[in-house]
Amino acid sequence: MGFFLDFKRNRHRRKAWTEAYDYKRAGKFAEAAKVYERIAAESLQYNELIYAGDCHDAVVCWLRARHPDMALRNARDALRVIAKTNWLKDSNPTDEICKMVGEFYEAGYAPAADTFANEINAALIAHNLPPRFDTKHGKFPAVCPQCGGALPSAYTDLTLTCPFCSTVIHAE
Repeated sequence: MGFFLDFKRNRHRRKAWTEAYDYKRAGKFAEAAKVYERIAAESLQYNELIYAGDCHDAVVCWLRARHPDMALRNARDALRVIAKTNWLKDSNPTDEICKMVGEFYEAGYAPAADTFANEINAALIAHNLPPRFDTKHGKFPAVCPQCGGALPSAYTDLTLTCPFCSTVIHAE
C-alpha cells in the first residue's frame, strides 16, 4: 500500500512541477510560486527537507515576481520547519536556507535579506550553533579587480569570492 501512495504522490508532484515550469516559462512567476506553495503544503506531511526545498522554489519565484514579502514568508516557513527538527545542525539544509539570503540580496531586497539573515542567526544560536551571517555590510566593487568579471551582490561584510577567477576581494 505504501508503494502505491508514494507512486501517486510522486505523479501528483510531477504534474505540479510541470505546471510551475509552464508558468515560469510564460513569465508568470507569481502563479508558479503559488504552485510551489501548494506542493510545499503537501510535502510537509511527509518530509521536512522536501518541504524546505519547495518553499525555496517559491521564494525564487516570488522574488522574480517582485513580491519580497511573499518570498520572505516562504523563507521563514522553511526556516521554522527546519529549526523544529535536528536538520538545522546538518550543514546541507542550513546551507540551502542561507542561500535564500543571497537570493534576496541579488534580487535587490537587502532589508528583507538582512531581516532573514538575523532570523537564521537567532535560530542557529537557539540550537547552540554559531551564527552564519554578520549583517553589517562593507562595499564591494561591481567587477573583479583581477579578471573584470561581474561580481554577485555580497552578503557578508568581510570578503567576496569572484565566481570566475576565485579571487578573494575584501570589503572597502
